[in-house]
Amino acid sequence: MTVQHKTMPQVTILTMAEDIYYNLVTSIVQDIVSRATSQNQFLNARYPNNPTLNYDPNGKLDIYGRQKQQESSIYFRCNNCDRDISANRFAAHLERCMSRGGRRG
Repeated sequence: MTVQHKTMPQVTILTMAEDIYYNLVTSIVQDIVSRATSQNQFLNARYPNNPTLNYDPNGKLDIYGRQKQQESSIYFRCNNCDRDISANRFAAHLERCMSRGGRRG
């Protein structure tokens, strides 16, 4: 006696595959959202006065909502030549200063 296998129509297989994929993606997204929500609630309970961070699309404010300090107003002292160097030029100065052995000229 032979058993005949009935084949499913292609549309049914495609529909089932789409449903499985949709359920899998939905499960993953719900898991991520659930974990993030739980972590957020835990952190808010543990640190109730934690300030929220600020996002400025123009880039003029720092993460706390204050005006950014200009880098040109920050100076570092070079340990090699004992000169005050602006922060935005310190790396270039250090490279030149170290390569010439601290000689001025």
